Amino acid sequence: MGIKIKNIQYYTPKTSFSNDYFLDHFEKQGLDISGLLKVTGRESRYISEDFHENSLTMAIEACKKVIANSNIDVKDINSVVFVSTTPEYLSPTNAVKIHNALGLSQNANAYDMNGNCAGMIIAFDQVCRTMQSNNRIKYSLLVGSDLLIRFSRKSEAITYSNFGESACAVLLENIDDNSSNFIDSSSYVDSNLSCYINFPPEGFSKVLPVEEVTPKDNRIIEWIDFDTDDAFASSVDSIHEILARNNLTKNDVKLYCLSQFAKKNIDMIQNALEEPDYKFPFVGDRFGYTGVTSPFMALADSVENGKLNPGDHVILWTVGAGVVASCVLLKY
Repeated sequence: MGIKIKNIQYYTPKTSFSNDYFLDHFEKQGLDISGLLKVTGRESRYISEDFHENSLTMAIEACKKVIANSNIDVKDINSVVFVSTTPEYLSPTNAVKIHNALGLSQNANAYDMNGNCAGMIIAFDQVCRTMQSNNRIKYSLLVGSDLLIRFSRKSEAITYSNFGESACAVLLENIDDNSSNFIDSSSYVDSNLSCYINFPPEGFSKVLPVEEVTPKDNRIIEWIDFDTDDAFASSVDSIHEILARNNLTKNDVKLYCLSQFAKKNIDMIQNALEEPDYKFPFVGDRFGYTGVTSPFMALADSVENGKLNPGDHVILWTVGAGVVASCVLLKY
């Protein structure tokens, strides 16, 4: 069986915030974050000001868009996978609520997954491999969504000024031939860094009020400064590995859709690969760092702007807290 990307769509909140807002916000705290914004490449980011909007509602909107643009019967969707670092619910799963909102068939599976910022690539890998081994799955709906600003401390620049909010939905189709968008995957884990990003900072067991527990502060997501260079450098090894394993070279790659965490990191990977900059779409200047959807936003934007043709090879790579890095090779 072959797996095709039938359609990919994204949703962002209505309000876009420019750098000026965050420069002024932190200047009032005596902080100059202009250097940080230059390194990350930010210019604007979408942030929800609607208290009723959350990762689930954004995911539903992205799913509605991808279905509206796909000309399919929703009853043929046999799998729904929701990926988020900031899920609205732990029980029932958000995927079940998406299933209900879209009116999907009972002959389906629905579950949530959390791989932090690497989660959507990890889920893409797993969903494609499951579909390849099960031809009863006609379509799978994979949707990632993160609402990170709402959980960020307003005095912590790396999260509050860097993140943006979005949902991205990918409709995958099982086709009865040997061609496939999904080709291969690779991963890297350095669990020595698992203490630097925590959400919640002291675990869910400390979220509920207990007399003996006095919270340190009101922050819900915690980022402690640490060096990400090794994690991003691992991308080069993964890319070389996955290309060699599939008898391809860098010349065969049309685009590298990478983590949009910081423009500096993309430039570092580009220089290490000795590839031209036009192969590395950067959308973080417009959308901010959107967490789990990050590389897929770069892919969706490239599709939307006609930068890919059928048969083009694409590499998606990103890194999640802990750290876990994931790489996928596609043929569009």
